[in-house]
Amino acid sequence: MKHFIAVSLISLVAAGCTSWPDEGQGGWAEHYTPQGVTVDEAWHYQTLHQVENEFEHLSLKLEMLITQGLGDCMPAQLYQANLMRNRIKRELTANMVIDAQADLSVWYHQLNQLDRHFKYIVAQTQCASTKQASEQSSLFTRIEQLLNSDNQFAFNNFQVTPKYMTGLAQAAELIKMAPELNILLVGHADARGQLVVNYELAFKRAEQVKYWLMMYGVQEAQLTTLTQGALSPYQQIEQTAASQHSDRRVNAYLLTDGKKFVNQQGLTDEKKVSLSQWTDHLQLDKE
Repeated sequence: MKHFIAVSLISLVAAGCTSWPDEGQGGWAEHYTPQGVTVDEAWHYQTLHQVENEFEHLSLKLEMLITQGLGDCMPAQLYQANLMRNRIKRELTANMVIDAQADLSVWYHQLNQLDRHFKYIVAQTQCASTKQASEQSSLFTRIEQLLNSDNQFAFNNFQVTPKYMTGLAQAAELIKMAPELNILLVGHADARGQLVVNYELAFKRAEQVKYWLMMYGVQEAQLTTLTQGALSPYQQIEQTAASQHSDRRVNAYLLTDGKKFVNQQGLTDEKKVSLSQWTDHLQLDKE
C-alpha cells in the first residue's frame, strides 16, 4: 500500500498540470491581439493619438492668446511657450511619446499660468492691442469647424461619441475666449420613427451637446438649443443607412449681436432673426 501511494504521488507530480504551458501553446498569448499587435505597440499608438489631440488642443489655446495680444504684453513668456511647443512637436515627429507626454504636462501648467498672468496684466495696464476683425473671424471659423465635425450620433441614441467629445472640449476652450459669442445648437434625427419621437430625440441630442460644452466651462447664457426632428436631412437623396447616419447630427450656428456668422466670411448676415423664427430661417441653410 505504501508503495502504491508513493507511485501515485510520483505520477501525479510528473503528469499533473504545470504552472506554465508548452512553448507556443499559450502563456504570453494574451499579450497579442488577433491582429498581431503587441500590448506595448497598442499602448504606443493609443497614447500617441491622445498626446497629439492634447497638443493640438493646447496649441489652439496658445494661438488664441496670441490673437488677444499676448505678444504685446508678455513677449518673453510667449517666446518660452513657443520653445516648448516646438520641442513637443519635434518629439511627436520622432515618435518620442513618453518624452512628449512629460513635456506636455509641463506645457499645460505653463499655459494655464500664462493665461492667468496675461488676464491680470491686461486688466491693470490695457497693454493688449485691439483684436482685429480677421483674427475674430479666424477664431469663429475654428469654433464652427470643431462644433460641426464628427457630430453624428448612433441610431436612437443621444449620447455624444468620444471623437465628438474631443472636438467639444477644444471648442469650449475657444468659446471661453469670445464671451460675446452666442451659439445655436440645432438637433436633427433621421426619417425612421414617429414624428414626435424624432423631435424629442433631436432635442435631446442638442441638449447633450449643450451639457458637455457647459461641463467644459462655457456659460449657459451663450447656448440655445432647438430641434428640427427629421425635417432637415443632411442631403435630399435616397434614404440609406449611410445617409441616415449623416442625418443624425447636431448643427452649430454662431451668432453675435443677433447676427449669423457665415462660412469664414465674417458676420455677413446683417438681418437679425429672433430665435422663435430660426426653424423657418434654417430651411435656407440646408447643407
